[in-house]
Amino acid sequence: MNYHAIGAPLTAIPIAGDALQRTVDAGTAGYMNELNAKVDEETRKNMVNHFENGENQMNAMMRKMATEKGLTQEELDASPGEYEDGLQTTAENWYQQGIEDAQKKMGQP
Repeated sequence: MNYHAIGAPLTAIPIAGDALQRTVDAGTAGYMNELNAKVDEETRKNMVNHFENGENQMNAMMRKMATEKGLTQEELDASPGEYEDGLQTTAENWYQQGIEDAQKKMGQP
């Protein structure tokens, strides 16, 4: 709205109007780039938190299921151990691959 409110009257000014309009265009582009950078930064932070929370929830779910199936806390925490070095590591790798796949589908490197 501000772009049109400021730019439209300037365009009609003979000789200088076009140059003034280009100045408004440049200022608007800079302002939009700043806003986009803020949104990108917030989005990255939200995604990091989301993925970290997801991994924590996955680990909690796996520990719960393992204890329900009869593994003791000592067995869960043993390293080297089947849970710590096998199942948990495999699940973390799968989780990471899922995140990477989602990022590729969203066009992120």
